[in-house]
Amino acid sequence: MSDFFLAHDVGTGKHKAVIMDLNGEIKASSTREYVTYYPKPGWAEQNPEDWWRKIIETTRDVIRKSCVEPGDVKGVSFSTHMIGVLPVDKEMKPLRPAIIWLDSRAEDEADEIISMFGVDPLLKLVGGVPGGKDAVSKILWLKRNEGETLGKAYKILDVKDYIIHKMTGKVVTDYASASVRGTFDINKRRWSDDMAEAIGVSIDMYPELSESVDVIGSLTRDAAEDLGLKEGTNVINGSGDVPAASIGSGAVKEGEAHIYIGSSGWVGVMVHKHTMHAERGMGSICSPIPGKWLFVAETESAGACLNWFVENLGIQEEMEAEKKGKDVFQILDEEAAESEPGAKKLIFVPWMFGERSPIPDVYARGGFINLSLDHKRRDMVRSILEGVALNFKWILEGMLEINMEIKGLNAVGGGAKSDLWLQIISDVTGVEIVKMSNPQEASSVGAIIMAAVGSGEIKNIEEASRMVRKTKTFSPREELTKLYREIYESFKGVYEGLADIYSSLNS
Repeated sequence: MSDFFLAHDVGTGKHKAVIMDLNGEIKASSTREYVTYYPKPGWAEQNPEDWWRKIIETTRDVIRKSCVEPGDVKGVSFSTHMIGVLPVDKEMKPLRPAIIWLDSRAEDEADEIISMFGVDPLLKLVGGVPGGKDAVSKILWLKRNEGETLGKAYKILDVKDYIIHKMTGKVVTDYASASVRGTFDINKRRWSDDMAEAIGVSIDMYPELSESVDVIGSLTRDAAEDLGLKEGTNVINGSGDVPAASIGSGAVKEGEAHIYIGSSGWVGVMVHKHTMHAERGMGSICSPIPGKWLFVAETESAGACLNWFVENLGIQEEMEAEKKGKDVFQILDEEAAESEPGAKKLIFVPWMFGERSPIPDVYARGGFINLSLDHKRRDMVRSILEGVALNFKWILEGMLEINMEIKGLNAVGGGAKSDLWLQIISDVTGVEIVKMSNPQEASSVGAIIMAAVGSGEIKNIEEASRMVRKTKTFSPREELTKLYREIYESFKGVYEGLADIYSSLNS
């Protein structure tokens, strides 16, 4: 009999279940998509029942595919998107659709909170300054605009909190997820009384706090029947997608860093104390490793830029992929490889839905700059890959501004499947990039590691990092690093020249 662990990775556009053993071998995975609704410009919402339906479907599917007996699943844990706001009533039923992290409706409320406290006091209290996409701003927006709904609320949950309750009946979140909500006192490591008073929402409405590796409870009879698992199976707290991926990247020791390239993207560094660079939208959140912090700089649109290209302009690539029996992103890689480095001076800026870092600006937008009749489709595709890489270079430059020099990055996320993209990022940033095993499953692997530690199968997260292996290294090529250094200055100049226009068009 073997021990297996199940991870549920609730992403922005799809849900994935992964079952893995303690040797780091993935036995099966299953993916389902669900809808994000955009009812107004800048708004982004999801139906919480969609999350639960997909969890049921994928759980049953991975058990079937893996041939693992339900009783051999020793623990279930999670990696979910964060900074959501979901008010529920006393029966724990949603009172409205969940407002997800991508939503930027609460810019005015963010400004109001800043005016209440001031920038420096906010940095000292909650570790950051809220923007229009932050949970605390959205809670205040609900109070101002949907007061009747908020008045009926018993709890205000995030994505993972809702799912854990569906499985266990408990209302709990982890410290890492709590620390990004703008309502968490970073010094006392608990919900902030001052912030609760300022926005007029009782602390009793927030979930209880617990470590990511803690066993929260066990599957109830109803949940076990829905999922096809054994009643009483351990449910481990887990964390949000960013902290879970940090564990799944293997970069878990002091000063080790990783880069995540998914729909969004980020650079994360494990540190021993709270660190921030507010001007660049960078800050620290609690790490799933008790007592440590994860310094994070997140870009809102990375792989999402390629997805946009495929959905709107990629019919040619989709037809070729179907003809050759390949993934459409493999076709895009082949296409981009035919373009010269620098994409004939075509610059793509990747701020497709506002930006968090290195430019905290909800109004910024993407675009192709310097497009000419000489450019081909292959140049457009390559410029997207290079534009995201240039944005990562700007992030690393911001880290250097606070004396945090990054010499190597463990690469994870779906984008890390592309050797071409990783080489471009290495050339652009001048940093060594290490491709990790199962890069697209990093968040799920992180959740499974937390489950294994919580269940007592592995001593600690640092020891569990052996489940993650390095597969390939990409080193910067000096001649191309020099070329991209010149393009980089123009890339930054695009934002400097268009910032006021972005605000005028999108505010």
